[in-house]
Amino acid sequence: MRGPWTAGAVMACLLGACASTQAEIAPVSIGAPVMAQSAFESDFGMLADLVGTRWRGEPGEADKQHGQPADYSEWYWDLGGSVLVNKHVLADGSYGGVTYIQKTKATGELDYVYITSAGFRTTGSFTLGADGSWSAYEEVTGLNDIIGVRSTGRIGEDGVLVSVSEFETRDGWKPGHTFRYERTTDPMPTLVPDLVIE
Repeated sequence: MRGPWTAGAVMACLLGACASTQAEIAPVSIGAPVMAQSAFESDFGMLADLVGTRWRGEPGEADKQHGQPADYSEWYWDLGGSVLVNKHVLADGSYGGVTYIQKTKATGELDYVYITSAGFRTTGSFTLGADGSWSAYEEVTGLNDIIGVRSTGRIGEDGVLVSVSEFETRDGWKPGHTFRYERTTDPMPTLVPDLVIE
């Protein structure tokens, strides 16, 4: 499985948009309104700070050795600011996904669904840490070899976002992906997954 955000987390992660030419990173233009602020912003904790940003993630050394491409990811509000959206696409355009995060009224949890270009999806919940980190567990539907993913992420004082995931298989937990994301104004790669027409 090549997707870093299964998650999305995550990753969760990806899609096409226009890059900013400004020296500082401006809100991304992705065909949907990017609101400067949401009335629901406090529900999302530090994740709300990601709105209007785009990131380029370099895979860890082990992933690079297996040919894992870099990942591009961007964040914005949808549904009147009640949903936080993360889209990502791998640099080679082979895989992408969209994560929809919403605070569930009944539980108060930050629940999400991650839908992929590879025809599988995941559902899970974020737990936010006091140190600005988050962790997530998601159940996978549509894959035979991976049934769950757990991941952690944190933006350090240097502004770098690091995410680490593990995959739950029928034989137990196995290492997933590690990515080191930095903000970018580069355009999102074009998603061109292999299409099978029957």
